[in-house]
Amino acid sequence: MNDLNALHVFLALMQTHSTTRAARKLGRSQSYVSKVLAQLREDLDDPLFVRTAEGLTPTSYAVSIEPRLRSALDQVNIALEPEEFDPKLLDKITLHIIEPYLITIGKDIIDAIRKETDAVIDIRQWSPLSETMIQEEVVDIGIHILNNKPQTLHQKPLFKGRGHFEGNTDGEYVKYIISGVNEYDNRYEMIDPSIETKIFTDNHILTTQLMDTCYTLRYAPDKNQQTDYDIDLTVAIITKASRRQSEKIQWLTKLLVPLIETFEGY
Repeated sequence: MNDLNALHVFLALMQTHSTTRAARKLGRSQSYVSKVLAQLREDLDDPLFVRTAEGLTPTSYAVSIEPRLRSALDQVNIALEPEEFDPKLLDKITLHIIEPYLITIGKDIIDAIRKETDAVIDIRQWSPLSETMIQEEVVDIGIHILNNKPQTLHQKPLFKGRGHFEGNTDGEYVKYIISGVNEYDNRYEMIDPSIETKIFTDNHILTTQLMDTCYTLRYAPDKNQQTDYDIDLTVAIITKASRRQSEKIQWLTKLLVPLIETFEGY
């Protein structure tokens, strides 16, 4: 596999399990992907993928070579970066940020980036797809919580958070759901196991509007280690592990950290 284009096709097929989806991901035609796959099968003397009801299923050989090929491509990409990094030369910057931080410091992040580059800025709320998109280098960097993420992601912890109840505690409890944080965890039960939730929402504005008649658990950084309630949340910068030393990621991290440190809670 001496052709970088063939390497991209192979890795796209490993991710998508479909020549159609791989072609769409690469911006190529399906016939091109099929032609490259046929050549790879001949060169490597292995079918690489077997068609099943779930799509193209990789052979054991394909699974065994994927980590090495992905690592090799990562190293090539890093090697091809300009020797002297200049943010003005960037085409696009993509960030996925947990909602409370996006609402509070999103504008500051855009302003800080815009001072250094005219690149397209794509800044979105963290979603269930964010981890995969960081691994596939569709997203450059994320702001989320420190938790059990794949080893292919690097998590740079910044500081722990504390919890406190806000609103009308005589009213109903509102569970404010944040993607990847508390869909299945009820941290309020760590503080008061008797709480019964009857209102669920993933919208920050709506939660705030309900505070006259309801209450919820709010979060704030615990920079002085003086907590109202320890709810075991640590904010972190999330990057692809193999990219964390690249100059673009280092520049973004240096830019983001002081802005994240201004966050006072939601």
